[in-house]
Amino acid sequence: MKRQHKKERKRAAIMQAATALFSECDYHLAHMDDVAARARVGKGTLYRYFPTKDELYFATVLDAWDHIHSELVEGVGVDAAPAENLYRMTARVLAFFWPRRQFVALLRDSMENPEWRGRREVVVRLVENELRREPAARALAPADLRIAVELFLGMYRAALLYRAEESRPEILARQIVTIFLDGMRGFGASEAAAAPGVSAIAAAADQKPSDE
Repeated sequence: MKRQHKKERKRAAIMQAATALFSECDYHLAHMDDVAARARVGKGTLYRYFPTKDELYFATVLDAWDHIHSELVEGVGVDAAPAENLYRMTARVLAFFWPRRQFVALLRDSMENPEWRGRREVVVRLVENELRREPAARALAPADLRIAVELFLGMYRAALLYRAEESRPEILARQIVTIFLDGMRGFGASEAAAAPGVSAIAAAADQKPSDE
């Protein structure tokens, strides 16, 4: 049992060191020697846990998606309005990645990995389920709702990568949710306003020309 706990602690130390390193520099500039030094383990030990840098990188990415999922779940209030839940979820994710800006850029580079896609899909479904409760989203077709979720998650990435130094997670979270939901409501209103006009045009097109 003690041996197992020691192995788990050592793996956790390696993961923590790797995440910090990948958060600070591009993938090709991160070296296994640096990870070993930060984790205070020998290179042989590091390679026993993670034989290649790719395997170590994917492990940190999967761990990041697990953290995103945990933060989203923690942000959901059972009796809260969808807009408030979306704000809480967004604020928690931004706060987690606030010191890991560089790492956020790496998350998009793993889409060919099936396990990566699986973890990400869990996150997408969680946001989708919450967004479905928002009145502005109820008229969306399933495919359009998925696009809306992807746009919403894309706003997380943009906010983290391009935020000003004086920004704060809770402030950006409120801005993201407000801009997103206002856009959805505006889109819904424009669609409703356009519908009668479209119907009128279609009806006119169906009319047969007179004999005159």
